Amino acid sequence: MTRPDRIVIVNDYSSHQGGAGYLAGALAGGLAARGERVTAIVGDDGGDSAPTGAERIAFGGARLLEQSAATAATRGIYSRDSAQQMRSWMAQNDTPRTLYHLHNWSNILSPSIFDALAPVAHRTVIHAHDYFLACPNGAYLDYGRAAVCNRTPLSLSCITTRCDKRAHVHKLWRAARQAVLATRLAPHLKAATFVAIHPDMHPALRRAIEPENLVTIRNPVSPFGHAVPAPEQQRGIVHIGQVQRLKGVYELAQAGHTLGLRVDFYGTGEDLADLQSRFPCHRYHGWTDRTALAQHLQQARVVVVGSQSPEPFCLAAFEAAATGVPLVVSDAILAARELTQAGVALPFASGNADDLTRVLGRVMRDDDQVAALGRAARTVGAALGHGMDGWIDSHLALYRHVLRPAARETVPIENLAPA
Repeated sequence: MTRPDRIVIVNDYSSHQGGAGYLAGALAGGLAARGERVTAIVGDDGGDSAPTGAERIAFGGARLLEQSAATAATRGIYSRDSAQQMRSWMAQNDTPRTLYHLHNWSNILSPSIFDALAPVAHRTVIHAHDYFLACPNGAYLDYGRAAVCNRTPLSLSCITTRCDKRAHVHKLWRAARQAVLATRLAPHLKAATFVAIHPDMHPALRRAIEPENLVTIRNPVSPFGHAVPAPEQQRGIVHIGQVQRLKGVYELAQAGHTLGLRVDFYGTGEDLADLQSRFPCHRYHGWTDRTALAQHLQQARVVVVGSQSPEPFCLAAFEAAATGVPLVVSDAILAARELTQAGVALPFASGNADDLTRVLGRVMRDDDQVAALGRAARTVGAALGHGMDGWIDSHLALYRHVLRPAARETVPIENLAPA
């Protein structure tokens, strides 16, 4: 068995909040706890504490929105500083069994990080937490229309579509960056190993890139707390996560108002103040830690996941199901079909407040159906994703496989990183 000399986790941010930042930190800490030598390289100033047991290297960069427009426009497309620092560290520390694992790169590190890692592409794992490897705006979403985008990235139709969250000039800049990225990815598409967080991401990624090695490692799922024993006896309607338009919060607030029901919103976001002013009938708890959230969920009848984008892995949905809470989910998220087929969720048409009102009304009336959803959640919810230990195991198996070139020719890599 080929064990890495060192595992280098590379990510834009040191912060452990947010999806990729939390996962990169959890992976670094989990690997170190297994006795692996881990170095965590971050693009920012390393303000948050390093994962326990891991060495921290901070490049000292700033996120794009913290830079002047001119600086962000150039460094966001190609940060020479990031590439130079990565090359310098590698020149002093790289060995034939050093394994590199790149997570998010789009806000600080830029496409230049792929140039720096090109000489070790055969020992590099590239994690797709989102769609930035393929889609200019990273989400396959037309933000202005709140509609899922099925265009081919960088096609004429793509470039001329005003899909950016802020302005079309930003879209044109993103398209230019994507063109630069396409050239920098070339050696990695043949030699590196790409990791998707849900199997249904594969077609969307392959719409733009064709990696020879593309595997799935689902995100770790941990219940918020003890399973809710009888959600059919409860009345709580819950939203967990960012409070912003594209998470479907306005449709949920409207549906609750129409039905005369109060919704509990747990989370912060850019639209929180506006939502509060428009719908004062609901309760807004702001950011809530997991212990408190677990207690609140004991009074939950349903968690509503209203995202209008094709989110690859909606962690709040899986964690709520693992806690035994039934779900009502937007049909836009990739996992909607899977969660529905598992018997833990009912779907509604993304962005359609009337359809959400219809489904929520049914949930609030039908105790038997909620009981059935709850039983399924308690039975299979935790099995819909990896536990943390299994998630770490999958990465270690993948790393050891990557470091055995002969094995890549004889053993399907998918077998070593189960979906």
